[in-house]
Amino acid sequence: MGLPIFLLTLITFFAMFNQHKEGLFVSFITASSLLLGVMVYFIFYLIYQSSRENIIDTTTHTFTPDYFFSLYAKEKGVKTLLMISLENIWAINERYGIKNGDAILKESVDKINTFFSDKGFEKLIITRYKGGDFLLFFSGKKENYIPLLELFIAKYQDHLVNDIEVRLESSLVDSRLSDDYDMLISRLYELHFDRKSNEKSEIYSINELENQILDALEGERFSIGLWHLSGPNEKMYDTSIKLIDSKGGLIHQSRYVPVLNRLNKMRNLEMSLLEKIGKLCGSHEGNFILTITSVTLRNPYFFEHAVTMFERFPKARGRITLMFEEKEYCHQLDRFKQQLGHYRKVGYKIALDRLGGYHTTMLYLKELKLIWYDLIRSMHAI
Repeated sequence: MGLPIFLLTLITFFAMFNQHKEGLFVSFITASSLLLGVMVYFIFYLIYQSSRENIIDTTTHTFTPDYFFSLYAKEKGVKTLLMISLENIWAINERYGIKNGDAILKESVDKINTFFSDKGFEKLIITRYKGGDFLLFFSGKKENYIPLLELFIAKYQDHLVNDIEVRLESSLVDSRLSDDYDMLISRLYELHFDRKSNEKSEIYSINELENQILDALEGERFSIGLWHLSGPNEKMYDTSIKLIDSKGGLIHQSRYVPVLNRLNKMRNLEMSLLEKIGKLCGSHEGNFILTITSVTLRNPYFFEHAVTMFERFPKARGRITLMFEEKEYCHQLDRFKQQLGHYRKVGYKIALDRLGGYHTTMLYLKELKLIWYDLIRSMHAI
């Protein structure tokens, strides 16, 4: 920037001092023209600067996500995508302030850099994806990095920084599941929120798994397990639902629920399952519990389907309990209470799962009239 402006300014003064014979007016015109050139150049330079790609995050000094994924796309062969999450960053920001939260983020980056550089990874490619989530990628299969990641988590999962509790968690996948990094990131978050899922048991790529889930949903291939509940006087069963793939294998809830949520197909599944349970009431004695997502439970189209279902299966009336759980409290509680009242009026019972597991369950118990069961389950298959 400086050199062109310096040259234009130098030319301006040179022209002015060499045109004293022509008069002041000519010198003024020459100077104005050259200074206009300097200003035009400066404006275009500012426009150019504003369009330049910013590759560094200002808070953590890691790469920006756009630049990180441009580097990821250039890498050839199998790549491992790894996520390290600062689990309690929101609690830290709320209790200690944003400034301390940013300091914890920087400290976490330093720990990641130090750990991996000590293990021989000098040029670490890392980005702050969002919040307290950091993404890294390495060349090669994920099996090469599982022991390394386990060692990192064992060392830093729970530690203190300036007397502030910090908790780190991690998950990893590789590009054998999908070439689309957006799909891989979705899978990372699925693993992050479901610690019990076993990534080693994957037999489908992400795209293939999605097709298998949608095909099973369209073909209504469900496996319904019944858990006999010992507790109340009436005979009662809880249900466990799995999808059946094209090869006859089972797809667990931890795999199909995130996919159907992402595709906005969860209500389709739950409507089909309600139909299956209604039909089951005609051939089996007892009452049945079906877990329904709270979003679906509040959906008017699902309610309409639930009401008309009793016309097809009248024996199901009064024998189905719709059980829900949710981590986030529904603030439109008056409307929610009214909807639950409609379900009860047409013949459903309502139950709340995870008593004490989430703070929302305790809040709901103060506001909603819910079924209370102290139950012991034993598995039965149908």
